[in-house]
Amino acid sequence: MLSLSHFRSLTRSLSRLLLRLTVRGIENIPCTGGVLLAMNHLGDADSLLVFGFTPRPLTIIGKSEILDWPVLGWLVQFFGMLPIRRGQPDRVGLKLALDVLESGGALLIAPEGRESHSKALEPAKGGAAFLAIQSGVPIVPIAITGTESVYREWLHFRRPCVTLTFDRPLCLLPGIKRRAASDLIMQQIASLLPVEYRGVYAK
Repeated sequence: MLSLSHFRSLTRSLSRLLLRLTVRGIENIPCTGGVLLAMNHLGDADSLLVFGFTPRPLTIIGKSEILDWPVLGWLVQFFGMLPIRRGQPDRVGLKLALDVLESGGALLIAPEGRESHSKALEPAKGGAAFLAIQSGVPIVPIAITGTESVYREWLHFRRPCVTLTFDRPLCLLPGIKRRAASDLIMQQIASLLPVEYRGVYAK
């Protein structure tokens, strides 16, 4: 039976086969202890890429609708997605996410709450900041480029150029407000991205 470690290895192999992929900063991910990984979100492949190249078990926050999709619904459950209902307070989901962090686990979230419609950074929701403030764990900002165009490139029989960058852990100051924490996380992600991807955080 396929284990999570085998699935992670398979994900890495397929990524390098199907993409012209550059990965930077894996050494910035803490090996132990609670940590929140916060990524920009451009395409379907984002969570799988981070899962494949994160060298420790990872729980992924994703929209609950995915669980009803054929094949993909089973797949995301297999690699450890924590479903969250979007557009409404999901206290149960947030509690489960906090449990992951407070028990020393690694948790992946997209602060924007969905794939970017503009293909550049959009205003963050409050979930990532809430989890970081409540848990007190460090945050690893993650910048992704190129996944917004993978399907178009594949249709033209080209391997898309994709980058995956893990930044050094960021720790929030005590007493920081949620809005300020959200902006700080997103500004750090923006600093890792080319200008055209920075969107509302370009300044």
